[in-house]
Amino acid sequence: MQTQALNDLASVLVKPDTSVRFALPSVDNPWLAAAGAVGHALGIDIHPPKVQIASPAAIATASRIHIRQVQLEPGWWQADLGPLLGSMDQHPVALLPIRPGRYQIFDPQLQRHIPLTATQAQQIDPIAYILYRSFPDRVMRGWDVLKFALRGQQSALLTIAGSGLIMALLGVLTPVATGLLIDQAIPNSDRNLLFQLGAGLLLASLGIVVFQRVQRVALLRFQNSLDTATQSALWDRLLKLQPAFFRNYTSGDLKNRVLAISQIRHRLGGATLSTFLTGLFALLNGGILFVYNARLALLAMALALISFVITNLIRLPISHKFRALKQLEGDLFGTMVQIMEGIAKIRVAGAEHRAFAYWASQYRQRLKLTLDSQRLEDYLRVFNQTLPSLSLILFFIAVASLQTTEVGATNTLSTGAFLAFNTAFGMFIGGTTDLSEALLQLLEAGILWERTQPILQAEPEVNNTKAHPGELTGHLFLDRVTFRYCADGPLILDRITLEAKPGEFIAIVGPSGSGKSTLLRLMLGFEWPESGGVFYDHQALSGLDVAAVRRQLGVVLQNGHINSGSIFDNIAAGSLATRQDVWQAARLAGLAEDIEAMPMGLHTHVSAAGANLSGGQRQRLLIARALILQPKILLLDEATSALDNCTQATVRQNLEQLKITRVAIAHRLSTIRHADRIYVLDKGQIIQQGSFEELSQQPGLFQVLMSRQLT
Repeated sequence: MQTQALNDLASVLVKPDTSVRFALPSVDNPWLAAAGAVGHALGIDIHPPKVQIASPAAIATASRIHIRQVQLEPGWWQADLGPLLGSMDQHPVALLPIRPGRYQIFDPQLQRHIPLTATQAQQIDPIAYILYRSFPDRVMRGWDVLKFALRGQQSALLTIAGSGLIMALLGVLTPVATGLLIDQAIPNSDRNLLFQLGAGLLLASLGIVVFQRVQRVALLRFQNSLDTATQSALWDRLLKLQPAFFRNYTSGDLKNRVLAISQIRHRLGGATLSTFLTGLFALLNGGILFVYNARLALLAMALALISFVITNLIRLPISHKFRALKQLEGDLFGTMVQIMEGIAKIRVAGAEHRAFAYWASQYRQRLKLTLDSQRLEDYLRVFNQTLPSLSLILFFIAVASLQTTEVGATNTLSTGAFLAFNTAFGMFIGGTTDLSEALLQLLEAGILWERTQPILQAEPEVNNTKAHPGELTGHLFLDRVTFRYCADGPLILDRITLEAKPGEFIAIVGPSGSGKSTLLRLMLGFEWPESGGVFYDHQALSGLDVAAVRRQLGVVLQNGHINSGSIFDNIAAGSLATRQDVWQAARLAGLAEDIEAMPMGLHTHVSAAGANLSGGQRQRLLIARALILQPKILLLDEATSALDNCTQATVRQNLEQLKITRVAIAHRLSTIRHADRIYVLDKGQIIQQGSFEELSQQPGLFQVLMSRQLT
């Protein structure tokens, strides 16, 4: 009975004359039911969150997809926005497109779907959510990506192909009408036939215009859908890869590789797809050539074959240069990003000339490849422009030789038939040129596809086999952890064991190179131990969903980055935090007074890397960012090194009130003085541990570190 009820509820999402059914994740939670309807329309599996409150963000997290909050503008339902998760009168609904410009509402409470009218659209809350599909958590092959990209695009492809076929058939009327006009209408002064031919050509032209517009609109929708789906899915895949993957590529090169998907879409979609279909259907004129004269048709086929071969012989080296050019562009883009990010250090070192020379040496190679490719394309362009004239000369010669057969009989090829033949040949040779151009774009798309392979072939960091950690209590335990960066490299950490109980504050100290930051990377799952294990709430990190663990951690790394944008954006860091949440995090980090003193408050613009902030303000902003999601464990790597003692004491007192577990890597005595337990690390081993008072009385490395700061 319950199953039938679920099916009955789900059936309202489809048209009454269909029998398609699907199972909603839950009918008890309206957000989950509405998200299930949107997920069904998009091909996304929706999973219930582990938390009790099933908010859109929690549902997206549990379903391992990305979600974006959008503002619905007036008249939004008349645009093609795709399925949306929204709310009406403060309760969740699914907004599902029926066709372009028409939407329907699925209301879990009413258990039915309602066509959306302009009046009802006014009752839709202006805040809605867009769900983005993700690639499956496995290595992606070319066919997998193609199926992913083309999902739901069957009607668009049929429209594009059908329009192209109809335009090609209408185009066949032109050579036929030309022959009738020259051979019959004009010699016979047949006005009726002339009128019929004119009307037919006019209607054919109007038909071509109409179907061309239909094809262009379908192509535009097809392009946008493909680009949105594949580009967002590729960025999602990139963000899910293991941190070790990013050591092999510069940020600029990775961006270049990700954007290759969009470049593939530009080459295979839009004009290229239209060109390919037009060229393919234009080959229908090849059959008409044989209707008029078989010998001339064979000559036309030979000319088309020669054109096709020569064109591709020229384009083959172009594709080789394109491959080298794309590789060089990735390296060049990575160099440019590094120079821009390090511009301050370059100026301090007075190395502007060396940086310019380094960039220029790579740009020179790119420029040379570009010019070589352009030269070959110019040769090809000249060939394509001269081919029609050469073909016409050859046809005149062939017609002259065919006027008399071997036995002296007169050939029946009339003037009209020859003009019709020549018109059909022009369309035929144009089709072969279009196909050759499409093949070049296909070759270049294949080269761009090779650029994306490292991302698509890499294993994601998290997959569905990993368990959710649940809500953490704050217990952290490292059990005899041993680590080295490569199999034949030296040990960085040797049998490290440490523990942080819920609410405790532990500190890790040691000289530079002792392995402190590496230890933090292991806690975050950025690296994995050679032996031993990292445990959260007595659960091995290796068996957990690392992303779900990190969402419950607040982290301030030594080289934490501040993005260009407002203070609000930097603290919220892409979350759905409110202004009140951001202000609370800023107060805990001791930054609220500084923000209030700024003219634009939370909307004050911060330049890249926080160049217009002091060192202490940058660190407090990073601490506020780490606290925005109310973490259970706070990991700090030299997070307060730039703060004065008074500000640091304020931050410490605020953090103590949160009763969360804190793990701090620090050198300053004032930072670690109040720690419940201090671990002293040297050469990858823990050589001392205890409270500040205990260690300060023991001879050893800790006393040495203290004496260095006191002298």
